[in-house]
Amino acid sequence: MTSDVTSDKMTAICNLQSTINQGRIPMFRRMAIILLTALLAACGTSAPASAPTPSTGSGQSAAPDAPTAASAPTAAANQTLREITVAMPYIPNVQFAQFYLADKKGYYAAAGLKIKFDYNFETDVIQRIAQGTVQFGMGSGDSILLARAQGLPVVTVATSNQRFPTVFFSKVEANIKTPADLKGKSVGIPGHFGASYIGLLAMLYANKIKESELNIQDIGFAQVAALSAGKVQVASGYGNNEPLQLDQQGIKVNVINVADFYPLASDGIVTSEAQIKDQAAIVHGFVRATLKGVQDVIANPDEGFQAALDVIPELKSADAKTQDLQRKVLQATLPYWQSDLTKQQGVGFSDIKSWQATHTFLRDSGLLKSDVDLSKAFTNDFIK
Repeated sequence: MTSDVTSDKMTAICNLQSTINQGRIPMFRRMAIILLTALLAACGTSAPASAPTPSTGSGQSAAPDAPTAASAPTAAANQTLREITVAMPYIPNVQFAQFYLADKKGYYAAAGLKIKFDYNFETDVIQRIAQGTVQFGMGSGDSILLARAQGLPVVTVATSNQRFPTVFFSKVEANIKTPADLKGKSVGIPGHFGASYIGLLAMLYANKIKESELNIQDIGFAQVAALSAGKVQVASGYGNNEPLQLDQQGIKVNVINVADFYPLASDGIVTSEAQIKDQAAIVHGFVRATLKGVQDVIANPDEGFQAALDVIPELKSADAKTQDLQRKVLQATLPYWQSDLTKQQGVGFSDIKSWQATHTFLRDSGLLKSDVDLSKAFTNDFIK
């Protein structure tokens, strides 16, 4: 579609998960679909017709590599662990290594928690968090602002990605290097929703380019194939995923990073106002344990990758080429968790400037119909 954003389109976007909750889910879903397809192909099987059974964290303390008293809070002897559910987008993936390693090393157990990773094919994570049917989940800044505008009391309690990960890539020979070069080009995105669409709109907004100046095509989650086959000249993806796949295929690409042109608030750990009010200790324990996992994966990516292998048997039994690609995906993910601010404030820090910029863009674009109190949309109270 090539027309400017209409009110009907905005309504459709807002209705999708009530908050464009898919704004972050496609990032993991797209990578997971590709990984799952490759793994099943390697095993000579076909994809399952139904959703995978939700995986449950071990919730066990006292493992050989469990945290010492110096590295994590010590759980009381014979303490009954409190089970909490974390709504994970799609299937197990190396990008969740921080959660897996935190669980494996006993950080959650030390905080008195037993983690259930819920991998159901849900598209209403934000609503489930607001309703209290799950305690935590993952969501983007734009989805949180849209949700709060609709009365859903959800809050980002730690920011995962310090840079918005959406990129637009094209074959080197096309010589497409800047947003202005996108004019008149066919640009493939999964659909008029989610991270790719939000990222595209924000980049066009920053460069004063109209949506109608591009030939935007909805191509589903098949950007790599579409670009490889020449069906589109440009495709959307994530800096730690699709460009790596194309490079492995020997296809060199130019990459335009949305974050280089507009500072959107990216993925974060989300919970509800009620959870913060009634179970602040649980929120603090979960966030701190997860961030310790983040720090450990940054310090030792191989350890994080091994934790992912333990949770993803299909990857553990995959061929060397598939494992090598996923190692690169994890390695490329680490810079997104870090920034100059996290060096000062610690991983998980939420920057008010990115939230203000996201709010301004959403209001000016007509996506957000009313102002949202940013002081209630996110907090840094639980990251230290």
